[in-house]
Amino acid sequence: MAPRVVQVQEVPGVEAAISTANPTECATRIRSTLSGGAEPTEVVRTGALVAARHFAPAIPPPHALLALSASLDLAGRTEPPNLAVVQACALAAREWRSAELAAPDHVVSGDELHLARSFVAAVRAPDLMEADAIFSGLVREGDERRLAGDALFEACAQDLAGEGHKLTFAVGSWRLVRSLGWTRPAVLLRPAVHLAAGTTQDRSANGSVLREVGRSRLDLELATRNTAPIDQVARNTYEIALNVGPDRVVADLINGLKRGRAPTAYADLVAATAAEKLITNPAALEPALFALAARFVLSFSRTSTHVLALLLAARMVAGVPAESAPEAVRVSDPEAALRDLSGAIESGNARDSARIALGLVLEDRSAVLADRLIRHACRAEASADAGHRLLYAAWGSELASVAPGPALPSLAAVLGRAHPSRAGSSA
Repeated sequence: MAPRVVQVQEVPGVEAAISTANPTECATRIRSTLSGGAEPTEVVRTGALVAARHFAPAIPPPHALLALSASLDLAGRTEPPNLAVVQACALAAREWRSAELAAPDHVVSGDELHLARSFVAAVRAPDLMEADAIFSGLVREGDERRLAGDALFEACAQDLAGEGHKLTFAVGSWRLVRSLGWTRPAVLLRPAVHLAAGTTQDRSANGSVLREVGRSRLDLELATRNTAPIDQVARNTYEIALNVGPDRVVADLINGLKRGRAPTAYADLVAATAAEKLITNPAALEPALFALAARFVLSFSRTSTHVLALLLAARMVAGVPAESAPEAVRVSDPEAALRDLSGAIESGNARDSARIALGLVLEDRSAVLADRLIRHACRAEASADAGHRLLYAAWGSELASVAPGPALPSLAAVLGRAHPSRAGSSA
């Protein structure tokens, strides 16, 4: 069957706005384009194609594609409704470069399973152009192909160069293409491939985890089929392991997996731990994003290599120093507490922001709290922090569905760590 061809008409004026390399000017133009009736999704699609074509592989990487992905996740939850799209495009302008990302002069086609294994081998070689050519043959217009995602996530998860940026970037890019209906996947995922194969690699931590897996005789394939929940006994041993260190945490998770506990349940636990540490320690941000990316790949498919992503996330998060958590503010008037929260964020008081957020969670106000935090995340200029607030707002609010206690206070702390610049939103 011939591959389906999807016509894409880029929105006029978006590339010109981004190529100004001026976030404020870009924001003004994008808002005008949206006010003129352009569909927000099409503006994001055009902005993403522009950012992908002009991507500069580096560790840490440019974040415009991740911010654009987050803007679709946050659609309709901001005021004005498309503010996140404006901010993400402004970040693309900040990261603009005139040079275009190199593309291979051929596409490798063949059996899907063989292509997936060949892609991972080419990344590790590293043979950048061959990896790109193979991946271009592995993806297909209009069709989300699981083996392509599994191969990309495997290659990126096991390479922790730059605090795990590669997996975070791959997951954010995949989510973007999924939100855009799987159009132009080879172009939009090319930056993730170039980041994986064309920058410094560090698989030392993966080697350590593999040795522990082998020593413990953990059957990774069998572990993917585990369904048992995380009970109180598992939580207790996990807390003890956290106090000992990263290697002990990996050993504890392996023991739990051998007892039939579900990797997805452990992924929630590890992500919640990262969020708890992020409340008081800014250094936990990248480990938290990596843990949330690992949580995504475990829900993406039951692939044995994804269990390694969980173990690597647990190891990374356990290595972040823990500090004493702030106590929740006692909330008697939720509306007043929300106003106090806004004041704390605006004044750059991360600790009070987290304390008020925790108090609102305890009063079962998580939904309205999440909406308020998302609005604050989108009001701040994305280029001021490389889009991290937008990304954590999108992914952290998803974690809040299972762990609101750490997820929302950690987002409040992230927002309160610096007085927000509003150059983008005021344009």
